[in-house]
Amino acid sequence: MKFFQVIFALLFLFGCSESVQIEQTYQTEKIKYDSKNILGFENLFGSGLEVQENVEVFGVLHFPDNYDSLKKYPAVVASHGSSNWRAHHLKYIEQIRQAGFIVFAMHPFDSRGVNSTVGNQINVTSETVIYDMAMSLNLLWDDHRIDNQKVYAAGWSLGGTATLFNGWMPLQASLYKNGASFAGYLMWYPGCLALPDLNEWDKDLMQIYIGEEDNWTPPQPCKELVTEINSQGGNAFIEIYPNSFHSFDGPQPLRLIPEAYSWAECKLKLNAKTKKVYDPSNALLDFSDPKLRRVAYESCARKGEVMAGASPEYKNAAHDHLATLLPKLD
Repeated sequence: MKFFQVIFALLFLFGCSESVQIEQTYQTEKIKYDSKNILGFENLFGSGLEVQENVEVFGVLHFPDNYDSLKKYPAVVASHGSSNWRAHHLKYIEQIRQAGFIVFAMHPFDSRGVNSTVGNQINVTSETVIYDMAMSLNLLWDDHRIDNQKVYAAGWSLGGTATLFNGWMPLQASLYKNGASFAGYLMWYPGCLALPDLNEWDKDLMQIYIGEEDNWTPPQPCKELVTEINSQGGNAFIEIYPNSFHSFDGPQPLRLIPEAYSWAECKLKLNAKTKKVYDPSNALLDFSDPKLRRVAYESCARKGEVMAGASPEYKNAAHDHLATLLPKLD
């Protein structure tokens, strides 16, 4: 691992549709670490994982104001969505940092020279971001600056999906170093898609924020999952905002995203034994080959229907809810 610190630096975070430049007045640290490029959920496990080559990725630690190197801090591992880091994500990072947390902002796209996966979803797969997040936890687990009993996962859209699947216990058993675990999971409009047919989920806090009209990552499967998790003694919650779409908390107005896939009609599942994604109504689909994976997506997902953008009424609702939640996590 290679480390360097930047104080009073300019941090440049690039998104698909907006470039974000923030003048920092606090300490940051860039950390490089090993991850992999994963294609096929089954390749997160066992021999499938072992044959995947390592790639170097990086993330950036954002320290609280008046950071004291002799103290241990709670931490949040955060990942962006399909359009990279954007202004509304950074607003949350600042909110979490101001609450006294160290934030580790993953850079799964920038590490791989990718700007966006909108309309693609293959150039950086969800499995890859899931793996990056697990490796981020392993990276921070023994860091002397981190209270490892208070490390939380967080993410938006694609990053929210990565956060969700890091709460699946078989995946934790496969990827986490001995004793490591997230203390909770914060998700903004995650894709509750291709869910396992084995409901073994972490019983720590799971909090979802999502718009009622979201047709990019629809809320109904998330609602059903929350009910299922809680029926087995879990601690899952969902805030659903009426008349709100994907990125309801973002800076841009509601608009059509013509290249995005709507997953509203997809009924994909994850086989808990084979660890493969499948469609119960079409056994021929293959999600482990790049060309066939696109065919599999397009068997149920649709372009030209996705709406996304700010909700005038609920744009700040998740921020307000998070403000009440963060003191309970510290």
